[in-house]
Amino acid sequence: MTNLLTEQAAEILAHKIVSSEQVKLLESKAAQMAGCSMFELMQRAGEAAFQKLRQQWPKAQDIIVVAGNGNNAGDGYVLAKLALNKGMKAIVVCQDPNTELQGDAQQAQSEWNNAGGLTLKFTELDFSEFDVVVDALLGTGVQGEVKPNFQSVIQKINQSKQPVLSIDLPSGMHADTGQVLPIAVVADVTVTFIAVKPGLVTGVGKEICGKLSYADLSIASEFFSVAKSNAQLVDWNMLQPIKPRPVNANKGSFGKLLCIGGNQGMGGAIRISAEAALRCGTGLVKVYCHCASSLAITSGRPEIMIVDKDLETALQWCTDIIIGPGLGQDEWAQRQFRDVMAHLKEQPKPLVIDADGLNLLAAESDTKALLDTFTQLPALVLTPHPGEASRLLGCNIPQIENNRYLASEAITQKFSAICVLKGAGTIIQSNNPNSKERCWVCTGGNPGMATAGMGDLLTGIIGSFLAQGMSSHQAAVYAVSAHAEAADRIALQYGQRGMITTDLFQPLRAIVNGL
Repeated sequence: MTNLLTEQAAEILAHKIVSSEQVKLLESKAAQMAGCSMFELMQRAGEAAFQKLRQQWPKAQDIIVVAGNGNNAGDGYVLAKLALNKGMKAIVVCQDPNTELQGDAQQAQSEWNNAGGLTLKFTELDFSEFDVVVDALLGTGVQGEVKPNFQSVIQKINQSKQPVLSIDLPSGMHADTGQVLPIAVVADVTVTFIAVKPGLVTGVGKEICGKLSYADLSIASEFFSVAKSNAQLVDWNMLQPIKPRPVNANKGSFGKLLCIGGNQGMGGAIRISAEAALRCGTGLVKVYCHCASSLAITSGRPEIMIVDKDLETALQWCTDIIIGPGLGQDEWAQRQFRDVMAHLKEQPKPLVIDADGLNLLAAESDTKALLDTFTQLPALVLTPHPGEASRLLGCNIPQIENNRYLASEAITQKFSAICVLKGAGTIIQSNNPNSKERCWVCTGGNPGMATAGMGDLLTGIIGSFLAQGMSSHQAAVYAVSAHAEAADRIALQYGQRGMITTDLFQPLRAIVNGL
């Protein structure tokens, strides 16, 4: 597979996602390779967290460190001692100040005590009296439900409304899924070490970790020489630029995309998809819709060709297909869906399925016949939001959100497709067994995108890139990244509230042209 990232970005190991289990198993080996003891590694972690604290809150003078019983607490004791040495007021609170920690954490605890540091019980202080709360309570080892006494501490931290810095990950969050167990610290900043953990960058985990900072502790090269990356963070600025158009190109050089949807009263969705495809460079875009929606779709955008009869002729004309935006689920929609699948069985073409196309897919009774068709397609991209994903997998939305990686992989395997699982930290899961990188997580985007039509826009971008010759995984990664970048540019200029989907057309056009 051709590397999608620029050489400069590919060298930044901060963009590689690694499971917490691998970090746990391999960090000591990597440290040894780097000539670093585990206690020195703990000191580096505490120092990195302290430096981030000073950078984020330069006026902070009163620091409270909430410590647990493991290595995460050791990092907190190191930070507290550094703060004390800088003349700041620093206090540690823990479950029992008389309990001696184990291993390297015990040494950090002893050095704090020897420096004259004050350690009190959880119950003895009001967190709201301090400038910053440092969360060093629970680390990556938490798998089951957080113990009740720690749950009450987490609740107290969240209720304090003070700025929170979490060390490695917010306490109470599952490191690999982002699931809350069942309560987690809501951090303003999280400093994670050695490698980015999967749960920090998608779904609920992305929300509760706040601003994510990465510190490699000067052992990244050694660690990644023995560890396997689970996924790759990506944004538009990390990607290789799209190649310029040939001078002698014509409109037929950049694909013929057929957009199928726009049932009665729902023409806006497929119109957005079609215009997005045009703005991203597709040469010819045609919409097949319900006859009642024709006028609404063509008004103001005459470059979109439109038909509402003879679907088979339109299918013969096109090189690539998207189906679903505004399609509906009535008899008309079901007939279009069946006819498209019958055509693709005989003439396989790249296909993107979104929105009601996914709902019709989930409701399809003859799954085997569809899967036989899907395996023959040169490209297939499914773009579910969590609700659509739950229907595709026959589960509920919380099950999807509790492990978005597992859900996207399950959809990929079930349908032999690229899965774009939308949401905070959109996941792009590849079905290419020969690819070294099979999963990407988009770092871009913002809550302003939670508005009608954003998914339809993304579908059009993916279809456009497929029509212009990109492979399925490449089209999905580029489209998700461009989509997020366009929304971030609008948010930077005008703010998040009030953003509407069509606002993204102009920045999107600039983005795909390298501007």
